[in-house]
Amino acid sequence: MNSITGPHFRVQSFTGLSDFYGELLGMKEIATGNNSTAFSYNNHQNHVEFHRAEVAPYHPQANDFYWKIGITLRDLDIAVSFLRQRGITLPDPYQFRDIGYMSKLTDPNGFSIELLQQGFEGKAKPVNQGHPIGSQATLAHITLRVTDIATAKSYFEETLGMRLMSVQPVKDFEFCLYFYSWSDEPLPNPELTSVSNREWLWARPYTFIELQHFEKPGSSLNKSVLSDSGFEGFGYRLSTDDKPIFVHVSDLSHLS
Repeated sequence: MNSITGPHFRVQSFTGLSDFYGELLGMKEIATGNNSTAFSYNNHQNHVEFHRAEVAPYHPQANDFYWKIGITLRDLDIAVSFLRQRGITLPDPYQFRDIGYMSKLTDPNGFSIELLQQGFEGKAKPVNQGHPIGSQATLAHITLRVTDIATAKSYFEETLGMRLMSVQPVKDFEFCLYFYSWSDEPLPNPELTSVSNREWLWARPYTFIELQHFEKPGSSLNKSVLSDSGFEGFGYRLSTDDKPIFVHVSDLSHLS
């Protein structure tokens, strides 16, 4: 099937990236160059890629078009304990509604990373030997925020040909989550809003585009400024072609 190859980011510096993504998160550095580097858990799956440029520092806002990447884990508590032993500060894991058991941290450039257990709270799975995070993790989500869900659905479903696999309303926070991939796997429950699909979804070995739709009337988003550090876009590979296709953030500007 078609597959996402990874998010791309503009950054001022690569300082600390190898230690953070390699030693702490257990990824492998899969590409290096004078002005680019990338990290992945599996060469055949998603990777996170950084391009060095003369840009201003990254300062995330709660209404930025780009939000985060998500890493799914078999046992979140093991990952959090390992990170804390190495001096990383992150919140206690918590069960957020009927969506997932999670925590979060930021990388050396300030980009947000969500750590999400594949099972809900109290439903950890056994972890293989090896790196406490790298042996159990999938780089699973690229999360974007949108205000016009009809336009976003048209783009991901009709233009890119992706499949909507889950809809997760969070009414008290006035947003709804939508998860897209190219997978043709049958859902455990064909109802897209079914809670029973969610742990199954978090255990998938491939990457999703996650959309956080702001439902409050009048909501607005900050668009990416190319002179700043930030999200550049994402790559994907067609099943019939080995060369990745890159979707620049400017190609997504109509969604925000």
